[in-house]
Amino acid sequence: MTSSLKRALIRLAYAGNRVVPSAKDFLPKSLHRRLLLRILDVNRKYNSFRDLPSRRFFESDVLPWTRDNYARILFVGTASYTYHYEALFRRNPAQFTTLDYNPGGAVWGAWQHIVAPIQEIDRHRPKGFFDCAILNGVFGFGVDETDDMRSTVEAVHNILRQDGLLILGWNTDRHPDPSTLGLFEPFFLPWQASPWGSRVRFASESHVYDFFIRRSGSSSMTSD
Repeated sequence: MTSSLKRALIRLAYAGNRVVPSAKDFLPKSLHRRLLLRILDVNRKYNSFRDLPSRRFFESDVLPWTRDNYARILFVGTASYTYHYEALFRRNPAQFTTLDYNPGGAVWGAWQHIVAPIQEIDRHRPKGFFDCAILNGVFGFGVDETDDMRSTVEAVHNILRQDGLLILGWNTDRHPDPSTLGLFEPFFLPWQASPWGSRVRFASESHVYDFFIRRSGSSSMTSD
């Protein structure tokens, strides 16, 4: 298969998912994924991610731990290298909800998937619905401006129950430390009591994981 034909087929597959959402009734998600993964090999450029210490930590430690400790988890941002996360929740698919603003990303979403910007999550779930929210590679990879980051943090605070958990994965080479930007006051506090403390770094990478606990407070979107 020529590279130009392959690119054209990939665009067509994603366009079908975006323009005709009901296409899943004719092409089940499992077959759509197989087309993209096995035949069009869309995951090829992401293969190097799998062996990064930060990725292994996230997939082998963080996700299983959240599954075992939180009843309703919101995972923000879907891609071809995240589709297999829902397999961790096969015993209780309703426990894991994915969200992405791009309709074309629905094929990589979980059984419960929301197509919307994270700032609009309150249109799809009631206040305090989730126990845990995971944003890994959202800041600096789509949510880039400080004001957008702040509105995202506020939206997540609104959708989490009191003492809910926010896990934020970000890269030091993409933007300043979010904790220095005043994004989390008065919404979250660093959570030292996680199994790994409030922050995890990796010597060979720029990726960082921060763990925050939701605090009570008020804003234009919240009132406790």
